[in-house]
Amino acid sequence: METTNFLEFGRQNSNCYVMDEGFTLWKIIRKENELPVFRGENGNDIFVHILVLSGEIMAEWKGIQYPLTKNSFSDFMDGRSLIIRDMSEDIQAYVLFFTAPLIASLMKNTPPFPPSYVLRTKAWPVSVLSSEATERIQKRMSSIVESLKDESHHFYTEMMSCTLRIYMMDIANEFIRQENEGGTQMEVSRKHILVKQFVGLLLTHIREEHSANWYASQLCVTPQYLNRAIKSITQETVQEHISIVLTGSIIEQLENSEKTISQIAEEFHFPDLATMTKFFKRRTGKTPTEYRKSARV
Repeated sequence: METTNFLEFGRQNSNCYVMDEGFTLWKIIRKENELPVFRGENGNDIFVHILVLSGEIMAEWKGIQYPLTKNSFSDFMDGRSLIIRDMSEDIQAYVLFFTAPLIASLMKNTPPFPPSYVLRTKAWPVSVLSSEATERIQKRMSSIVESLKDESHHFYTEMMSCTLRIYMMDIANEFIRQENEGGTQMEVSRKHILVKQFVGLLLTHIREEHSANWYASQLCVTPQYLNRAIKSITQETVQEHISIVLTGSIIEQLENSEKTISQIAEEFHFPDLATMTKFFKRRTGKTPTEYRKSARV
């Protein structure tokens, strides 16, 4: 298969709409027989959303193939490439490509997604929406297309950023709605059930428990089995998930509370302030104090 930058693909395809800052919307209205491997610039990570209105797409992400059918929505995070292996004759779908810097810009200051969304989406990136939810998201994508067409708009870049942020809030809203109704749909298997249980424990106990062994004991499995199961589904280790959620929780306190750094370290059960500072700087490149100052600026 030929490899192509998704921005270049967008510029060459009449059914695509491109934002040079790092976004392409591809509206699929018929079967495409020849498809490239989609990548970001210089091999950088990309994010991909796919909404299927009718028909079926077989998408490959990080070596795993996902069959997407009518009303399927996928949120593929932090990957190097997307391969669409096949699509049916009656396919109608939207594919949205984002660069990692654009996603970071859209999520800056007011990310709409709860931590549980990121973890569960990494565990299983495909969900099935109700017909009503699919229609709502489709309307939002249509508004993105209309905004992209209006390149003469004096505030084009700002307008597009606002439009994409609203879209992200719609996606987050659907997830929160499903979560509140107990309607998250994930493949029922031992490993996926284990991932769900692990995520639930992680979000509840992250302040006091940072050990993979503790989570394994609560789930009545060995640490080795838990790590294999989690990594096979999410491509991340148990300890990496713990670090991601712990870092995000500390950031939330730094940005939204008036607690001192020492109080936060104590609240998250670090043995001392120096240990938390070392952990946080390794994850973010900044000390907690430096991060708080830059966030408030």
